[in-house]
Amino acid sequence: MARQPNILFLLTDQQRFDSLGCNGAPICRTPAIDEIAATGMRFTNAYTPIALCSPARGSLLTGLYPHNHGQLSNMGNFNAVFANQILDKPAYPKLLGEAGYRVSCIGKWHLAKEGDTAFWGYDKWHPYSEWHQWLREDGIDFRIDRDAVQPYEWGGEAPFYGRHPLPAERTMEAWTADKTIELINGYSDSEYPFMIAANFFGPHFPYAVPAPYDTMYDPDTAERWGNFDEQFINKPLIQQKEMLRWNASHLTWPDWQKVIAAYWGYCTFIDDQVRRILDSLEANGLAENTVVIFSTDHGDMLGSHRLFNKGFHMYEETHHIPLVIRYPGATSPGTTCDEFVNLVDLMPTFLELGGAKMPERLNIGSQASPGLDGRSIVPLLRGENVEDWPDDVFAEFHGYEPTLASVRMVRTDSWKYVYNPYSEDELYDMKSDPHELHNLANHLGYKHVLRRMKARMVERLRETRDNIVMEGGWQSNSFDLLVSARER
Repeated sequence: MARQPNILFLLTDQQRFDSLGCNGAPICRTPAIDEIAATGMRFTNAYTPIALCSPARGSLLTGLYPHNHGQLSNMGNFNAVFANQILDKPAYPKLLGEAGYRVSCIGKWHLAKEGDTAFWGYDKWHPYSEWHQWLREDGIDFRIDRDAVQPYEWGGEAPFYGRHPLPAERTMEAWTADKTIELINGYSDSEYPFMIAANFFGPHFPYAVPAPYDTMYDPDTAERWGNFDEQFINKPLIQQKEMLRWNASHLTWPDWQKVIAAYWGYCTFIDDQVRRILDSLEANGLAENTVVIFSTDHGDMLGSHRLFNKGFHMYEETHHIPLVIRYPGATSPGTTCDEFVNLVDLMPTFLELGGAKMPERLNIGSQASPGLDGRSIVPLLRGENVEDWPDDVFAEFHGYEPTLASVRMVRTDSWKYVYNPYSEDELYDMKSDPHELHNLANHLGYKHVLRRMKARMVERLRETRDNIVMEGGWQSNSFDLLVSARER
């Protein structure tokens, strides 16, 4: 590459790892994203730091875990008390701008100061309010909450999916691709490198899918999830309450097959928009000097464990996410990386790609704290063997909408430990029980494994300055996670 590369970041919302052909999806077709993987690198162990939109996006912006950037729940939740916590943290748009980039954003934001280009450092910004205005100007009255969420999700016969009332070219996904292509065309002759973040709404619920994608897949081809017959034995009661909260209890497997088929159609529809964007890079002669990154903020239960959406659990379906990256001239085509990586790693990756300065000291709470939680994955993209790369991955949850609750998770290649201060802890043998049906945390025979995973969890929490393991003052014991020194 002749200069600092352009960066194109394609982010979906609530997309499962197993929805991509390159990740082994047997039915759902995603040829454009598969092409990114075939010409770049596919990450087999990418995870979100939190399965919730606003906090995950805050981690993408700042390279920090939610307990450090402060956006603990979605915008508006809990009287919006977390909404402005992120505003004093360094974020990649301004840092890349200082390095000479033209940085633009399209689509879903879900954080504070939406559209404020001066505050965040964006060159151009096309929020979804522009899409709504575009529809209104043409006399189209559409609101997704009124016209899709309510009819598809609530009531005893709620189907959880349906045909989008708008034609495909009028949807948020097509509009996001339109605006991304418009920006690529505008930047094609620029003397400055660009970074474009294109944020799609889907395949987030409601699964309102435009024709013909809504009927593209036969529901009967959806094979029964290996954990669909979940009985929640020795598991936190709140997981069953999630079935009630989201009105999902009435859905049988044939019902979920229809939902899954619609979801797959949604994923293929988005893939077609990705194809349009990739074609525009080629048409403008920019493909060989542009790093293309595709990922999502978190996954989707989609009937796994008989659950819907995401929530108070740490299952693979919501935390294990797709990540594929094409880095021309640096990444060997068709390679895979099996290291654990996290969305918090993308912000420092953007900065290293752009030659931007990494933040060194951050104001977190009442103290100045060292650096970022994330770590650049550029060495992995170059095929380097990074000896001190972590052999585990960490995630957290703090609750949303009606309920606050702390959850923490650490997983290795073989084991997953979930710390639930309010309920039973969870321990899963990820080799023998990949569907996470059997909680071993209370089994005497696995006490040594539990002890080791707890020690690993405490180390992670201390490393990332999570004060639920703080000792001294009023606090001494974090609900059986550790025994403080003065109690020994």
